[in-house]
Amino acid sequence: MDVSDPASEVPAEEPAQRPPVAPRAVRVLSLLGVLVVLVWLGQHGARQIYHERPDFEYFYKSGIWLLHHGVLDPGWDTVNGHIEQRGTLEWYLPCVPRMMTLVALLPFRPAGYVWLGLNLLALLVTLRLLGRHLTGLPPKDWPVTQLLPLIILAAYWRWEFRLNQIDNFTLLLIVLFFVTWQQGRRVASGFSLGLAVLLKLTPALLVLWLLLKRQYRTVGVTVLTVLLAGPLADMAALGPEYAIGAYRQWVERCVAHGSHRGLILAQSEMDWRNQGLGAVTSRWLHETNYNTHFDNDPRHQAEHGTHEVRTLNVVNLPLNVVAYLATGVALLSLAGLIWLCRRPAALLTVWQVRFEWTLFMLAMLWLMPVMRLYHMVWALPAISILGAGVHYAGMKRGWSMLALVCLGLALVAQLSLFSIDMSARGTVLGTVVVLAVPIVVMLLSLRRSPRALPPPYHVPPRSGWSQSRLMFAERGQQATGNHG
Repeated sequence: MDVSDPASEVPAEEPAQRPPVAPRAVRVLSLLGVLVVLVWLGQHGARQIYHERPDFEYFYKSGIWLLHHGVLDPGWDTVNGHIEQRGTLEWYLPCVPRMMTLVALLPFRPAGYVWLGLNLLALLVTLRLLGRHLTGLPPKDWPVTQLLPLIILAAYWRWEFRLNQIDNFTLLLIVLFFVTWQQGRRVASGFSLGLAVLLKLTPALLVLWLLLKRQYRTVGVTVLTVLLAGPLADMAALGPEYAIGAYRQWVERCVAHGSHRGLILAQSEMDWRNQGLGAVTSRWLHETNYNTHFDNDPRHQAEHGTHEVRTLNVVNLPLNVVAYLATGVALLSLAGLIWLCRRPAALLTVWQVRFEWTLFMLAMLWLMPVMRLYHMVWALPAISILGAGVHYAGMKRGWSMLALVCLGLALVAQLSLFSIDMSARGTVLGTVVVLAVPIVVMLLSLRRSPRALPPPYHVPPRSGWSQSRLMFAERGQQATGNHG
């Protein structure tokens, strides 16, 4: 048996007793609730499009500049005969502007409304995929199971649609990757993850998870997708010399200078909006100004940047010491994550694989050097799976109480967004930790006893997490003294 393929032809894991389906009225009301939230988000996005504001402005102009000039956006406009500097897609791979040329075929506002409509559709599809394929609850009840996770993250979704960002599309691709992977569709899975990596480099962390799960074929498809649709396609479209130079500049700007250490030493991206580990550490341990400033856009820096210095540090350590501390915490966190999730997929239950995947998605947020508020929409799968775990564990379990408390804290933490002084302290970053706690606890519990959660209803039809493998894993744990 090929342990690298969890979709091998083996008997399906025996599902738990089928949970009751929600009454039709509850399902209809929940769907209406989801649609109301989508309309609310759409209003925010449409207002920004009408006034031609960032961040969609950056995406659109990166595409139209490439379309008209054949080179990447230099970051300036001609206004009344004068050059005006503005923001760009400095953190994105050079292939993203090429993708945006399709949107730039339309005038700004029509293009923006199309972009907004696709964003709303993407969110609806994501909710449906999570509810039908990952919670282990009746598929037709997906509006019931996903309304509360959507509301818990409502403030972050507002920021995502207010800026008409690209993280929603990235989330859809990541969820699609996992759904198709657990169904055994390796090509579709790797292709989806590859596109997600091209949109936002951070999902590349999931390639590490696939390697730990011994999913080499999916990794191969992912890498091939990134290479073909990214650098190779850019060389074909822009010319080898220009494309290589663009990627070299991107590596220097985003990998070298854009790391936790690089940003701390340069004191760049340190205002309250950045909830990254390095930025939060710098604000606590060094005299760092967390007041609003627009490092990426000189227009807004001059017009809206607040120049009053605000600090909150409890000590004032040298910047190089702060940089080493932040980097050390990030590396130790990554090492712990690898240790916790080191076992191959063939020896794991459905719940273990799903909880591990959501933990890696939270780790994406934890390790991002520049973590904006809208990036928190990537926590949606973690909240959905935690809710499903509470359902299967039962309300009398201590773990269920822990999970509900953490979900409540995640909801309350959004109140800090009303104050930049509270946000600067890292409350959003703390939410990532809070959500990770019950996931780690459950993974440790499942390692001791794979039946800590009953097998879910609606087990993937071609999944390799079979009853036979579950029994094999239990025997292996007994033989090794539960050390995995």
